[in-house]
Amino acid sequence: MLTINEVKIDIETNLKRFSFSSIFKKGVNLIYSEGNTVGKSSVISAIYYAIGLEEIIGGKGPNVLSSAFKTQIEYDEKEIPVLESKVYLEISNGIEPITIFRAAKSSTRGSNLITVYFSSLDKINDLNIKKEDYYVHLHNSAKHQKGFYTFLESFLQLNLPYVPSKNEEERKLYLQLIFSSMFIEQKRGWGDIFSGMPYYDILDQKKRVIEYILGLDTLANEKLKYSLKNEEKLLKEKWENLYKQYSIKLNPYKLELKGINKNIHIIEKDSIDLIYTDNELNYNIKDYIKILEDELQELNKVKIKKKENLESLIKEVEETKNSIKEFEDKLKNTTEYYDKELSSLKHLQNSLEMINIDILNNKDALKLQNLGSMEKFKTFDNFCPTCEQPIQDTILTNQMSTNIMSIEENINHLESQKKLFEYAITQKENTIIKLKEDIKTYRTSIKKLYFLLQITNNDLYSPVETYSEKSVYRKVELQKLIYDLYEVILLKNEINESFYNLSSEWKLNQDSILKLPNSNLTFQDINKLDKLRAYFIENLNTFGYRSSLDINKVQISKDTYMPMIEQFDMKFDSSASDHIRRIWAFTIALLQTSIEMNGNHPGILIFDEPGQHSIIVDDMKKFFNVLSKIKGVQIIIGITIKESDIRKVVLEEVQTGSFGIPLINRAFS
Repeated sequence: MLTINEVKIDIETNLKRFSFSSIFKKGVNLIYSEGNTVGKSSVISAIYYAIGLEEIIGGKGPNVLSSAFKTQIEYDEKEIPVLESKVYLEISNGIEPITIFRAAKSSTRGSNLITVYFSSLDKINDLNIKKEDYYVHLHNSAKHQKGFYTFLESFLQLNLPYVPSKNEEERKLYLQLIFSSMFIEQKRGWGDIFSGMPYYDILDQKKRVIEYILGLDTLANEKLKYSLKNEEKLLKEKWENLYKQYSIKLNPYKLELKGINKNIHIIEKDSIDLIYTDNELNYNIKDYIKILEDELQELNKVKIKKKENLESLIKEVEETKNSIKEFEDKLKNTTEYYDKELSSLKHLQNSLEMINIDILNNKDALKLQNLGSMEKFKTFDNFCPTCEQPIQDTILTNQMSTNIMSIEENINHLESQKKLFEYAITQKENTIIKLKEDIKTYRTSIKKLYFLLQITNNDLYSPVETYSEKSVYRKVELQKLIYDLYEVILLKNEINESFYNLSSEWKLNQDSILKLPNSNLTFQDINKLDKLRAYFIENLNTFGYRSSLDINKVQISKDTYMPMIEQFDMKFDSSASDHIRRIWAFTIALLQTSIEMNGNHPGILIFDEPGQHSIIVDDMKKFFNVLSKIKGVQIIIGITIKESDIRKVVLEEVQTGSFGIPLINRAFS
């Protein structure tokens, strides 16, 4: 909830200080004057400006404000140069008040600097009042802790969702978009429904705003659908890559995967086999090994020559065993070192992450300092910004007087530390790569040595006769192949587990996709849109909408949530005055529906000069009457009462309960 409690504007000149100050109340607040250039819109613009929402007017910074804030102010038919101008705005979230201070023109404060006092406006100068500086309209204003939009979202308890953007990433729904649906500015605001909405790279901005205000479940459904489709795509890619990876590994052994193909599908556990094909005959890997072992056994039966050099073979066996032990020791030591280096790398990466956070925080502080903030940051007062305990930057006692680094020096120091850590991480990563290569080399050497030991032992304990060269070669080849195939059997378990896990994820994903509703709209969403339509039509009838013979043909589009009539946008079939009535009706209907259906509307509306295009006075009266019946919210209206009939209606509203803020001659006096 957002409630404006008080607005105070100070404009300094060499002649005098010009000011505007007024409280605002719950219910309808009428800022009225007899002239068009008295300053109603300036006051309303100052409200937008104070809370960083001036993009609704059409730009960023003080340029959107009138000349009274920037260059000159009229007084006694003279133009007085403006030296400084500032806006104070007290707001409440329904629990506590805060006061926002933002300068429009100042030699010491940038316009992107906002100071928040955690008190009502009348207490901001009290001794113990806490205040904090934030920046606005700078990078990360809606993300970082020192960004004003981050603070305002939290203070108002809005919990803005992340929504799809045009570059397929998710972005937070911006405050400026939300409030453009309820703050109707004098010049741009009456062009169309949400015509004051700034343009961002959010997909279907207007639709997302309505979803948020009404609290539609469809946003969650669309995000779930987007997430599931993205997961589906990733699972397909993982499966295909895994299939290629294992096919490459099996290719040297002329083995193929049976039970799966490169396209992802649901499989049973341990359903994948490894197949060898010979002359169109298929053998699973175990049968293939049996065939090779039988061939090897037949070769062992063939006797050709007497075996020679028995002592040499015994010596070779011992040397091979010693080499195996040596490599196994190296593997053990290298693996331990590798694990330690991994742990050290993780520690360095965590430290680098903390340094990056410190750099961001210090850069935020520098932004605020450059904007003119006088705030003192704990980082520079030898306090830990996390636990708020006093810290020392040396292991010595602080008997020696040392100078505290400036923000720029602190950033430079942190950047230097960052480079050191990045260098250390790079070195550590290179070491780890080398260790991984060493581990792989040792394992390969051990594998070969065990194979050599097996062959030598076979020669040592075989019958006296030996084999022919051809038989020896084939025997060695078979022994190597059989040994490798037993290793592949172990790989088969890994293959089955990997594909089964992916298959299980795929099954859950496909089941979740099937369970998605045909329409993103839930039953409750449809009820809310029906309620929006009912309020909209009721408001149109109340306000005297005349451009359609059958107003009951009006529908709320299930695609855009905007009002349609016979599949066309209503604006194409509305007169100028009915166009204004349509904006009234829809803006108010959103608030009414949100209240009744427990939506997320902040509970505030602002209409600047709603009596556009010669609206009939009776319809204006009905407009005020509808607004006054909405309880627990705040409506601010700026209106000119030059015409006697409008003056009568407005003054009657003030007399019967609306809060009047009359501007006599000029807003700034």
